[in-house]
Amino acid sequence: MALPDAVVAARSPSQASERSRAIQAFGLSKAVVLFLSDLVMLAAASWIAVWCAVHLNDQLEYERVVESAVIWAAASIVTFKVLGLYRISYALDFRDEWYYVILGLTTGAAPLLVLFSIVPSLSSSRLVLLASYAISIVLVGTGRSLIHGRFKMTRQQRRRRVALVARPDQVGAIASAFDSGSISLHVIPVRRMEEAIKSAIDASSTSWYDQVKAKGCNEIIFAGMPSVNTAFMVERAASDNIRIGFAPPGFSPQAGPLGVLGSQRQPILVAGRVAACLPINRVLKRLFDIVVALIALMLTGPIMLAAMAAIYLESGGPVIFRQTRVGRNGKPFEIFKLRSMVQNAEAKCGPVWAIGDPVKDTRTTKIGAFIRKTSIDELPQFLNVLRGEMSIVGPRPERPMFVEQFRREHERYDERHLVRPGITGWAHVHMRRSPGLELIGERLDLDLFYIENYSPILDIFITFKTGVEVLFQRWY
Repeated sequence: MALPDAVVAARSPSQASERSRAIQAFGLSKAVVLFLSDLVMLAAASWIAVWCAVHLNDQLEYERVVESAVIWAAASIVTFKVLGLYRISYALDFRDEWYYVILGLTTGAAPLLVLFSIVPSLSSSRLVLLASYAISIVLVGTGRSLIHGRFKMTRQQRRRRVALVARPDQVGAIASAFDSGSISLHVIPVRRMEEAIKSAIDASSTSWYDQVKAKGCNEIIFAGMPSVNTAFMVERAASDNIRIGFAPPGFSPQAGPLGVLGSQRQPILVAGRVAACLPINRVLKRLFDIVVALIALMLTGPIMLAAMAAIYLESGGPVIFRQTRVGRNGKPFEIFKLRSMVQNAEAKCGPVWAIGDPVKDTRTTKIGAFIRKTSIDELPQFLNVLRGEMSIVGPRPERPMFVEQFRREHERYDERHLVRPGITGWAHVHMRRSPGLELIGERLDLDLFYIENYSPILDIFITFKTGVEVLFQRWY
């Protein structure tokens, strides 16, 4: 059976597919490289801080200063380990690595600074700690960014070479699920899968399997589960370093993980719950929401009051805008915002999808354009968080009429409602605040990715990145 020379184009890789691959589990080699890089950079930062402290202040004892620097370096490594920075990465690009470095080093430095203040005998100089912290951000961030670029380049060069064994009528549906940006897909059309497996097992005759080896494929995927025993096929492939997999045709994408219930007679696929819906994660997420919302309201309260006064002076009341949105489990709720548009803005035009730049929206007031551009209009949503209607991080809530439209256009859209909607989210930090309607599919991919891969660390990272990007106005 001849193997086609043409590579089947699965689908063009989109920005969403790139972002969906952001989470990368580290192999041992990358974990060791990152650990050694961090260790060297932290040691260098500590040495520079010690050298500066000793030469600028003759009264400091060299040994005591070195002890402080060692404690700092060790605490940073432990913090990185606890945060999982040697196990997995959510970084899409080198800039995200800097967010992680700043977050990790701050998490390690804050309790040390408090400890050194309470127990002065543990440290000779808190200034050394602060200097080590600042220098470490530069050195560790640079090291991790360079390593990120190197590993990303290597990953792009190592394309998966997959042979798809399928009937002609099954090829299109299964091939479309593969990302052509990272996979070279070769199609082997067969009438019956069982016959194809038997011919591959027979090493005495030439078959499609020999051509698969000649093409350098490292995976063979069969469309469906064969009715013959595949043990010999798996063993022959394993001896050639080729992995065997099965792709049931017509199988809908699943949000949760799938496991196999072992049985000699009938293997059973067992569906698991998505990470964001696990009971322990829901408890942790709710605690995180309450703590962050309370702190945010205390810090931003004066800003919110000033904005409310400015809105009232410009266009009168009401200053709080309420709008029905769809929340968890599809239940509607009223979202709170500071009013940024003229009163009764939709009286003539009806519901309109917001454009990206508030300045270009003729319905927006002057104060409204400013508070939307600086995201001040979103601050009352912390009240929605405390009421249990929203979360700090999650898919952005939409209006019912748009939800109905998107449900018809996107099969998995309702899965966004497995969790509480968020003030910010994974899609929010990787896309514009108000993307066009043509990008809803991309945003859905990112929202589902967050729900499937939730962790407390991911929430902390998204919240931190949101704060930085709001501060530097990078959402538009």
